[in-house]
Amino acid sequence: MRLVRLFLILLLSALAFGQAAADTEKIWQDFVGWLKAQHSIADISGDKYRASLIQSGLTAAQADERLGVVGKLYNERHDQLGTIFANKLYTSPNQTRFTYEPNAFLVQAAKRLKPGKALDVAMGQGRNAVFLATQGWDVTGYDLADEGMRVANENAAKAGVRIKTVNASFDTYDYGKDQWDLIYFIYTDAPIVDPKYVDRVVAALKPGGCLLIERPFLDLDLATSDPEWNAPLIEQDKPNALLKAYASLRVLEYEDTHEIADWQQTRTDRLKKQVRIVRILAKKV
Repeated sequence: MRLVRLFLILLLSALAFGQAAADTEKIWQDFVGWLKAQHSIADISGDKYRASLIQSGLTAAQADERLGVVGKLYNERHDQLGTIFANKLYTSPNQTRFTYEPNAFLVQAAKRLKPGKALDVAMGQGRNAVFLATQGWDVTGYDLADEGMRVANENAAKAGVRIKTVNASFDTYDYGKDQWDLIYFIYTDAPIVDPKYVDRVVAALKPGGCLLIERPFLDLDLATSDPEWNAPLIEQDKPNALLKAYASLRVLEYEDTHEIADWQQTRTDRLKKQVRIVRILAKKV
């Protein structure tokens, strides 16, 4: 599932106030039902949900109370919301938040790598998995978004190839040991610099296998120049964080730059905004 958490934090920041009502589970399920009923991601926002509650007969105060309950439940149930949002995104017509083309860095890397077993982490609707499969790779992808994987399998069939899909999360998927010739993280929320997670990923690579990562990070210029920015940088956003996290691997390519991202899920004007993107290709020796 691709970078949905930031969207959900922004959505639910409008919900995190008010007192919990007695039947919190019913309130939660009503909210989940509303999310699933929306036609596209453009219809999902805290303001629209609040308006729907008032339209259903609640007072503004009662609507705010329900919003507060939902906001308080977010931390323990964000994976469920992330799955709903991602499924909605992958099946939304004319979405503009991500490109349907395979990632350019992956395409270039594939030209220098011998096809083998590849793992697509948080595969989404399969744009990268299908591409690699057409290049002769045996591709497995996992994601929480079951609708995304359904679309991925449909896209693979249209391309005349097969891929394997697994419904799993970063925490539950078993990477194995010495299993993969390529593991790639493209625009995912995976904890890619957490030492325990790094150990799992590196152990799962075959000797000679490669790790590929491309994703946006916090813009360091913003963090150092904005006088209102007072939050410390988290580890993954610090300079050279990926180089340090994967120091046990031989780095083949590394870049920290500003470009238009494959993904900008909180914006509909993705092609108008450059963001900080870091990418690495490294080999297990």
